[in-house]
Amino acid sequence: MKKNVSIISFLIAAFMLLQLFSCTQQTGDDTTTADRTAAADETVSETEPEETNTSDYVSITESDGKANVTLPSGISYAATGYESAGSGIFRIKTGFEAVFDNTVKGDFNRLSFHYTASENFKLYVTYIQDSKEKTDMYYVEATPDGGFSCLISSYLDGSHATELKSFKADMCLGEEADFLIDDIKTEDYQLIDRSTYYIENDRFKVGVKLGWGGGINYIEDKTCTVKNLTNLINSHDTGRLVQQSYYGTSGNDEYQPGTSFNTKWTYNPVQGGDQFGNSSRLIDLKITDNSVYIKSQPQDWSLNNKLTPSYMENTYTLNGDTIRVDNRFIDFSGWEHPYHGQELPAFYTVSYLSRFTWYNGTKPWTGDTLSYDDDLNFWGDSQYVKQCSKYLKTGNTETWCAWTSPQSDFGIGLYVPNVDVLKAGKYNFNNSKSASDDATNYVAPVNTIKMISFEPIEYSYLITTGSVEQIRATFKSSRDFADNESLHKNYISERVFGSSEALTEGRFDGAESVSMLSNVYNSEVSYSEEYGAVKITVRSDNCDPHVSVNYEADELLYAEDYKTLTIEYMIPEENGSSSYVFDLFPCTGETLDPDGNKRYRQSLLCDGEFHTLQVDLSSLSYWKGEIHSLRFDYFDFCSEGDAFYLKAFTLS
Repeated sequence: MKKNVSIISFLIAAFMLLQLFSCTQQTGDDTTTADRTAAADETVSETEPEETNTSDYVSITESDGKANVTLPSGISYAATGYESAGSGIFRIKTGFEAVFDNTVKGDFNRLSFHYTASENFKLYVTYIQDSKEKTDMYYVEATPDGGFSCLISSYLDGSHATELKSFKADMCLGEEADFLIDDIKTEDYQLIDRSTYYIENDRFKVGVKLGWGGGINYIEDKTCTVKNLTNLINSHDTGRLVQQSYYGTSGNDEYQPGTSFNTKWTYNPVQGGDQFGNSSRLIDLKITDNSVYIKSQPQDWSLNNKLTPSYMENTYTLNGDTIRVDNRFIDFSGWEHPYHGQELPAFYTVSYLSRFTWYNGTKPWTGDTLSYDDDLNFWGDSQYVKQCSKYLKTGNTETWCAWTSPQSDFGIGLYVPNVDVLKAGKYNFNNSKSASDDATNYVAPVNTIKMISFEPIEYSYLITTGSVEQIRATFKSSRDFADNESLHKNYISERVFGSSEALTEGRFDGAESVSMLSNVYNSEVSYSEEYGAVKITVRSDNCDPHVSVNYEADELLYAEDYKTLTIEYMIPEENGSSSYVFDLFPCTGETLDPDGNKRYRQSLLCDGEFHTLQVDLSSLSYWKGEIHSLRFDYFDFCSEGDAFYLKAFTLS
């Protein structure tokens, strides 16, 4: 997202647009400025200020580090804090400011502009409200050709600004950059209060709560005949709803998270707000007859009233028998984040819809047998992690799920293409039909994705209602509405192999077999046709690289039936270290996660030849009960680029 831009034109446009706005608000005309035309710089005597005609309609005069800019419309401003203003483009580092004269007046609560920016910016907008200066900060993405619109921070309180005073621009990461705004507009936008805003068609009534970041807090099926069942979405607090939520760093020099559920949390932008009930900030809003667009700045879940350096965008659209949601998230923190399971989205229903249904086979969209679970527990309790995590099999594209009532066979379904896991559960189950009840059911389609600052995460999903059969049929007819391929960017697969036989044989005899590996950390996994083996490559020096095999298949596997693990491996001689040791963490029985007190260590040979290593699992006291996974830390010490080839990982 990086291109050359300029702040002078930005200010120029700002002035010009501001004047135009002044005219627009008086005449009702919504016309913006005309296209820019280029002009050459004009050199003058060193004893006089340099005047450069940057376009047919802009006049810039520089003197003593200050640029006075005038637009034909009469809008003018004074610019400071720039490196240069050649050809009407401001080259800046930090602290650029454009101060308007008094030509930009008139009530407004929304501001929009067209711009170009070579870096991501923080834009500080100062205006007059209630006879006092007020400043709002906005994040502006780098783009060669883009538009940005925003509401003043007190929009939901019914407030208006009366005069635009100044803009100040700073880069998010402090690099030099060009910045240009070539069109600007202020307007008195339709006032919507903090209550729920509804869109409707013949089938659905859908509500978004603007005061909670625009998350969905209401879905009603007008054809539903179940007594006293209207709103299907739980809206007990800011953490419920249907909403975006993402997880990042566990802490750094600039940031330390709080705690939640008696656990140290992570950086966690949540659309609705934080655990203390503080609301996320509404940045922008656009309404049509059948859709609502929302941009919000989410709160950090574990901290008290701390807005995150990130934006979330949602577009909700009614399309006959489906509700379509298009999501976009971008983080402006600049921090390094780890891979983490991301909720895509977080989805909370009323307790009454107590049966969870999903497809767990390898013959998608053929009417194959569905899976049901009536007895799910709280997904946040570590002892129920396995029960609440439904790992989808390789090749399964029928990635929808539903919460319905066993009594009425009516409920709500969610379809998110290209996800790997369905994390689902119940909290304080009491069969309530009340949307405000503390009891709720939850599902989050999950992919393991690394949040990268300034790179958006984008995906779409559908919602529908009815019986399980009706929900499945609706999703089948719309199954190709989106592919969500972007969810496989900065991504680690958590898909599982469908066959227990394939898992126990553990032969990596083709590119598809790579999917047997999951929980990939500090590693790149690919398939080597040359060696007929999986190639695992270290991403960073000495950062605990590991992979896992998840033993989720057609039938449960038990440790008592398997005595030996056979590993066929090769370590290239050109690797950086002189010796290697691996750690094996069996997760069986009550051990759901790797435990440092339950591990097996073994030295490995590094000579460029394949070797066979057998581990006597029966000698390990903790090798008992259902097999959940085997985590394999393939190097103890390593360097970036070190490789490990795995040809077999066989239980017998």
